Amino acid sequence: MTPASSNPEPLLDRGTAAEPLPWFVPLGALLLYYLRFGYHYATSDQGEILPFLFHRLDPSLLANDWFVQTQVADFSIRTYFVMLLEGLSLVMPVWTGVLLGYIAAWLALATAVYRIAQTLTLDRVAAVATVVLVLVLTPQWTLGGNDLVTSILVPSMAAWALALWGVVFFLRSRLRLAALLLGIATCLQMLVGLQIAGLLGVLLLLDLRDPSMRARRWREVLIFSGIYLACALPALGPLVYQQATSASVGHRPTLFYILAAFRNPHHYLFLSFSPRSMLRFGMVLAGGLAALWLLQKRGRLHRADFVKRVLTLTGLFGTLAFFLTEITPVLFVAKLQLFKYTVFAKLLLVGMLCGAGSLLLPTRVHAAIDGLLERRWLLLIAVLLAWSLTLTSTLAFDGLLRAKAGPLTQSNTPEGSIAAWARTKTPRDALFAVPPSWSGFRSQAQRALVVDFKAFPFQDAQMFVWFERLYDLAPLDLPERGGPDLMARLDSAFVAMRPADRQLLVTRYAVDFLVLPDTAASLQYLGYEKRFEAGAWWVWHRPETDETTNRGNGVSEASTGLE
Repeated sequence: MTPASSNPEPLLDRGTAAEPLPWFVPLGALLLYYLRFGYHYATSDQGEILPFLFHRLDPSLLANDWFVQTQVADFSIRTYFVMLLEGLSLVMPVWTGVLLGYIAAWLALATAVYRIAQTLTLDRVAAVATVVLVLVLTPQWTLGGNDLVTSILVPSMAAWALALWGVVFFLRSRLRLAALLLGIATCLQMLVGLQIAGLLGVLLLLDLRDPSMRARRWREVLIFSGIYLACALPALGPLVYQQATSASVGHRPTLFYILAAFRNPHHYLFLSFSPRSMLRFGMVLAGGLAALWLLQKRGRLHRADFVKRVLTLTGLFGTLAFFLTEITPVLFVAKLQLFKYTVFAKLLLVGMLCGAGSLLLPTRVHAAIDGLLERRWLLLIAVLLAWSLTLTSTLAFDGLLRAKAGPLTQSNTPEGSIAAWARTKTPRDALFAVPPSWSGFRSQAQRALVVDFKAFPFQDAQMFVWFERLYDLAPLDLPERGGPDLMARLDSAFVAMRPADRQLLVTRYAVDFLVLPDTAASLQYLGYEKRFEAGAWWVWHRPETDETTNRGNGVSEASTGLE
């Protein structure tokens, strides 16, 4: 009897289980992904990771940056992931360690997707197709804007790699190893590890209905949950303590508004999901369910109960999230981001589609494709040659694919040019005020910012401070709910700030450098001097004075001033 189902089907065909991983599949899929999306560094969500890492490696960097100091002062959901990168950075440059981590996470994810699809369909052709469709052709075809892979290394990628391998071992009845991997995944990115572990735990509990196996099932539940909690406790312990001791009473706007409605409603609130994402996921859901029915009817689906239960639970969790965020807002439920379950559901649904598609292929065609996939070494050599040509075209100064490598072209943008100038021409303790959408500036310049939109402290007390700083930097009428245009509106508010508000910003935070477009009003009235120009942007510098001004970079809780 398998740990997740009373289905008497064999857990995994012995010949299939013993088959070596076809490495041309993940390497080939990664090549396709790179050709489509490229690779990026020190931008977007890495603005929450790299500055913290730079400060740990060199405490003189970003020592007066408010966001970095919030990460240093208390445990955060990024702490263990940054510590992992720190270990790599002790023996190699940071960019090298991040790149190697990205490749390792991507390949681990691809191989786990392959094994899961292979386990469910026992079909090599379907498994290969699933890897390509899930990771390359259907990015973010989910609810909530999440997915397994991105074009930059983020904690969720590493966590998903471990969590999906945990699913692989769960399907093989190796519960101890599954729980171990899920516990480590929780330390790297709490929501991914916690959600998948909770899902598998519920599946184990569902099998308690069989009286003849109840004693064994209870033993499996205790073993799985005990090992998981022991491995996840280093992250869950501090985070649970933070939640238990946080207090948000009396603040306006509320934490729910800041986290779920204002900053990223497309991650939390169903009615903020774009029609495009709903349509895409709806197509995958409809096609996947039809494929599930066909595979079951033909007797070609293994672990059918596992698939059906996961999809049913995903629907139940999504319904719960809808009612407890849109109808009756509950902050704790919003923080769980239960719509993340659609990431795993999409994997299973696409696996069903690929299994059905492989089943419907003419026998001769299927045999030909399967025979080609048997030639693993030939295909691996072909993929490696393709990678060689791709890297040559990328690294050449005028290479056709140079634009795919973000780190090579960052300096071509105004943000990148100003960041490079700041990193080499300004004091290490300089404080900048830049447009809120410049998510890569802190990482690329390695200089402190008043605030930016992307780098978000998930500690409750500091969320209020983040919001207050953002409002000081870009005062605008608060929307009922944020959306895709919010960052552009914040940038416009920053540029169009009234002189009195800009004076208050400069004085309150002791800003050394302001970055504004050349169409903005001159800052000479504040005593600032123009120091650098990139494209349509100017950098204004405040000359040194004898005044002692508090930079306002403490990490203590503050009122938003908007009550």
